[in-house]
Amino acid sequence: MDCTCSQVESGLKMDQPVLRNLLRHELRKGPSGVPPVWLIGVLIIAVVLLTTRPDPVAAQAELQMWLNPEMGKQIPRADYRLTYYPDRAVENQEAHFGWMEHRVSMFMPLYQDSKDEFALSAKGLFLDIDTNAVFPDTGGRFPSELWDVSAGVSYRHKFDNSWTAGAALTIGSASNEPFSSWDVMYLRFAAMLRVPQGERNSWIFTLIYATDETIFGANLPIPGVAYAWVPSDWLTAVIGFPFSMIQIKPVEKVTIDLEYYPFWTVRTRATWEIFRPLRAYVGWQWDSDHYYRADRVEKPDKLFYREMRAYAGVRFDLRHIGFEVTGGYAFNRFWFEGEDYSDRNDNRIDIANSWLVVGKINLRF
Repeated sequence: MDCTCSQVESGLKMDQPVLRNLLRHELRKGPSGVPPVWLIGVLIIAVVLLTTRPDPVAAQAELQMWLNPEMGKQIPRADYRLTYYPDRAVENQEAHFGWMEHRVSMFMPLYQDSKDEFALSAKGLFLDIDTNAVFPDTGGRFPSELWDVSAGVSYRHKFDNSWTAGAALTIGSASNEPFSSWDVMYLRFAAMLRVPQGERNSWIFTLIYATDETIFGANLPIPGVAYAWVPSDWLTAVIGFPFSMIQIKPVEKVTIDLEYYPFWTVRTRATWEIFRPLRAYVGWQWDSDHYYRADRVEKPDKLFYREMRAYAGVRFDLRHIGFEVTGGYAFNRFWFEGEDYSDRNDNRIDIANSWLVVGKINLRF
């Protein structure tokens, strides 16, 4: 599954993230700089925060949407992805667990020019679950379906000094009974300031707040800082907190991507461009999602899913449409219900390892 803010997963759990476009844009600019020494201090603080509160952050997609420094070039797009997990045994239960996952997303620019951008976005996730598993601590049946439906708006402005500021607001519901009450809904806000550093690099400052995310046991805004560093044509990086990524091009048609999103989402991927429309790739990722059970006893509790996945696939892109087929193997996967990742042994349902198949179609207008 793609990450939650659940992903900062949803996300934001991804094909070619806008962060990569940011780096490619920086590559075209000119001579490089070197990150200030105090960046090390920022990274140390980030490590402390990450090890203190291992909880996923929900603004991943929003971050990727508006970190691209280029203005006035957004295009309408829509995506659909189908993932199939076959039935597998549940540990310590006479039960099985499998599901079909449907994900759709839409992005629509409403107004844009060289200085301003205003856009709408929406996404929907539906899990059609086949299981007779029960929660071991409470004895309740696992839901037969889970949803995550949301809509949002975003705005960005580029100032005369080339600084770029933006904000995004999303409202949604992730539950077996979406929008049935305020207890299964969430509100997410993200703000960003991009400050060019010389001709090639830049500082990125962020502020993220989500009602379905906690840090130090409370719903607190999460500040962030990162440095976009481009020392050469074959190495680009955004290094900081709460997100980091590195892209390496060891040879002309091979790209290696390493990505991190808080707090426990890690992705690695190697892509080979066989010829212009066709690419092949292999990768590994550690992802999570979370939801609210409508009939949960403890209102702060969330229903979490964690998995590791190794995969390989091919992608074929035409001008306005792209197709993707992926095969993979999911392992170390489990569901649990609690306030955060520290409760991962509570009401836990472990599922046997399994192969999976993913099909995806992208439309660009």
